Amino acid sequence: MVLVRVSAQELQIGTPLPFAVYSASGKLLLTRGYCVRSEGQRDRILAAGGFRDEDAPAGERPHAGLVKQGDLLISTAKHDAPAPRAKVDRLTAITGTLPKTMESMQLTLVGREHPPVQAEFVGSVAGSAFVVTAANAHDLLDAGVAVECKGLLGRKIYRFSSTVIGRSESPVKVVYFAYPQTVQTHIVRNHVRVSTELAGRLIRNDCVAAGFDVAVVNVSLGGVALRLVDPLVNVGEHFKLALRLRADGKVHAVVFNCIVRNLRQTAGAVLVGAEFSNRSVDTTALLRIHMFETATGSAAE
Repeated sequence: MVLVRVSAQELQIGTPLPFAVYSASGKLLLTRGYCVRSEGQRDRILAAGGFRDEDAPAGERPHAGLVKQGDLLISTAKHDAPAPRAKVDRLTAITGTLPKTMESMQLTLVGREHPPVQAEFVGSVAGSAFVVTAANAHDLLDAGVAVECKGLLGRKIYRFSSTVIGRSESPVKVVYFAYPQTVQTHIVRNHVRVSTELAGRLIRNDCVAAGFDVAVVNVSLGGVALRLVDPLVNVGEHFKLALRLRADGKVHAVVFNCIVRNLRQTAGAVLVGAEFSNRSVDTTALLRIHMFETATGSAAE
């Protein structure tokens, strides 16, 4: 079997895989038909060295029901016993209600040959309507157009269907949608993230320099998102992050041990998602206080 590297485009989120995924040594990582759950899981698969059989069909899509979605195999040495299940992101669907705000939102136009549209959630009137702005697709959202919506807030993704019921051109272009009858929520993060703006120093383990300037754009008890000017680290790389953390009326100098989990290029910057490792109890307590004060705007000056 000749193995070729799997691209990120082939690992489509929520779509059954048309091939099995192997490590560089030929160890089976994902069974054919498995659904990748999130961008973070996809990045971990690629970082582990995701490969597929060169002769595997690229276009055929097996029915998702043929494979249990949690079956992530980590060894092919023996098949006479049930394969162990690795710890992967599990999505538990729960019926919920539409939140008052969202961090980000995506609209898919039903029956249209158009890519998903990024939108900004403006607000909602419970039971009546919700309002968004979608500058790049405003003219496509005519009254009566059906959409599938996905929104992210905290640890959850919200999924629901709706229909355009109106549109306003001034003073700001906004679109009105019918309030959804049902909303499905899926937990996709282990920890709630809090947006912040902290200056930090990224210290590479293979470099004797004092570190590189970075900006922390959000933080959770499990990790951080950093904004870098240059791609200083790679997925899977360990580094130290030095911060001056404001908590409980004081500024504390702390150092976190981190592991890079994903990288993403944006306009003029690189966004790095990193996971904390080996946190002390005291550091975790300071981080928890900082997050609470940042989220509530109650930090003492």
